[in-house]
Amino acid sequence: MTDIQRELELDTVTVVHRRELVATIVRAGADDEARTVPVTISTENAVSGPSGMPERLPHTAEAVDLSRAERGLPLQVAHRSGELPVGRVEQVRIEGGRLRGLARFGNSVRAREAWADVRDGIISDVSVGAMVRAEDWIEEGGTLTARRWQPVEVSLVSVGADPGAGINRGHMMDTPNRAAPAADSGAERAEQIAALFAGLEGERWLKMERDALRAGDSIEQVRERVLVALKEGAAPTVKRDTPDTTIRAGADGMEKWIGAAEAALAYRMQLDRSVSTSERAAAVRDNELAGMTLRELARDYLRARGERTAGLSAEQLVDKALRVPAVLRTQFSHSTSDFANILGSSAEKALSTGYEEAPETFRTWTRNVTMSNFRQHSFTNLSLFGDLQQVREGEEYTAGTFSDRVNTATLATYGKLFTITRQAIVNDDLNAFTDIPRRMGRASARQVGDLVYAVLTGDVKLSEQAGSTLFNTTDGNLASSGGAISTTTLDTARAAMRTRTDPSGATLNIMPRYLLVPAAKETTARVQMVSEKDPAEGTTTSFDAANPFRNAFDVVAEPRLDANSTTAWYLLASPGAEVDTVIVGWLNGRQEPFLEQEEGFTVDGVRYKVRIDCTAAALDWRGMYKNAGA
Repeated sequence: MTDIQRELELDTVTVVHRRELVATIVRAGADDEARTVPVTISTENAVSGPSGMPERLPHTAEAVDLSRAERGLPLQVAHRSGELPVGRVEQVRIEGGRLRGLARFGNSVRAREAWADVRDGIISDVSVGAMVRAEDWIEEGGTLTARRWQPVEVSLVSVGADPGAGINRGHMMDTPNRAAPAADSGAERAEQIAALFAGLEGERWLKMERDALRAGDSIEQVRERVLVALKEGAAPTVKRDTPDTTIRAGADGMEKWIGAAEAALAYRMQLDRSVSTSERAAAVRDNELAGMTLRELARDYLRARGERTAGLSAEQLVDKALRVPAVLRTQFSHSTSDFANILGSSAEKALSTGYEEAPETFRTWTRNVTMSNFRQHSFTNLSLFGDLQQVREGEEYTAGTFSDRVNTATLATYGKLFTITRQAIVNDDLNAFTDIPRRMGRASARQVGDLVYAVLTGDVKLSEQAGSTLFNTTDGNLASSGGAISTTTLDTARAAMRTRTDPSGATLNIMPRYLLVPAAKETTARVQMVSEKDPAEGTTTSFDAANPFRNAFDVVAEPRLDANSTTAWYLLASPGAEVDTVIVGWLNGRQEPFLEQEEGFTVDGVRYKVRIDCTAAALDWRGMYKNAGA
């Protein structure tokens, strides 16, 4: 036999082996009458993400939210959320670091066609559609790992990002009637390689598969080569002079288009004030989407996706752009429209801008803490360790003790809906994507401020306090009688904080940092802080006495206090000092509002939900002092 004959025979064996192996694996677990087959939905294999970093979904009971899967997950084709499913994946469960289930195909024409392709081994890969909130991604050794994620659908795909996910994949190895081969056995490796190349026809793919079967490379290395080859062949080709050209951009091409569209909108909306106009102009100088209206962007998006646009009115163009499903960019992508996501990204930037630019004073003197859930959280403030004791020769050291005091806080969710209509998009009303979200961002910041100042003015009492409220004369953090801001009253307040002791009796020596006043007393407070001479002396004698409180404290003027009292003022310790004052708690550390969007038959445009998960609570009264004022 010549070398050429051997090569041809190997090619034939490779192709036959792949198809027969995949079909055999599927048939081993398939039930033709019920049209069901076991499926491995996902594994902990890291896959390439849109950020360029590998992404991993942990498969533990703590990480996976199976609430949607209790009644089964939709079985889709290629993540086409706009189409009805071809079946459902039931009995979803976590087993051995994998998410598994039983795929049950329906009785529709599409479902029967999909079942036939699966049964014959033509389709063997699946991909999970998962929802992962932005704040739940953490970086671990160059890989993004989801702390919490939720499977929402399972899709049949030609080539999956996760080589361990597929029809009946891994299930044969688990059956008691079959001896499980070693992890690096030739049979399992051939199975995994066959799965990677399933549905990829042509000489190029056959050669890659043959080389992969011959070589000793890992499955991960083979998968990376397949992904690179797919991307190289996925460059977009869109002819501007033929609007009805149906040349479809691949995932890599759509990523480039989306980046260009987002840059063009960012330039027009000018949300990033840290960048100069010239810098923004330079960034989009070669951007062919720059200057396009929202309606023109919708049309160009449809062209890039290979959708027909001829004869469509402006309203129909926008409506169609909002409904064309997104190109799958990773197995974790699950969205309804790239065009809608671009608009949502701009709205989110405006939301964040509004939140950051809101003139809120609570950020100055409070401390932020991270809370992992909506259960009641306990915060323990330890007392000082106490003074060290002399240890004489031959004596033993004595153990120091702490006393602790526990106070609690519980997160709550605050939010509101708003809609940007299809007409606003058609009319290129950019204000709808800037002003409304920006106002919602400001409203979110206001909500946090309301929570913080309600702690100071409300009827709050900490667990260890002897008095009935947060500020009281029994504990000594409330002046016995009200007095205007002056050298005398400030001296009394500062002395009270400096001489404060903790439960062990140790002196804390708390230094006040902020003078918090209502807007009605802002001028009085600032004059007291900037005057070289004591302002009070001028009312009785000449201005000869020095002002001992010049620049001693930072003045914080808060209008919310006026509604409670136009005279009361406070001294506050610095955040992170020996004791806490008021903390602001955030869900998983996200210190800004979150934006979610939806499009559908019930929404004429895009509807957004603004949500912020936060709380405010006092942890210790020792770092705060109140005077009712005069």
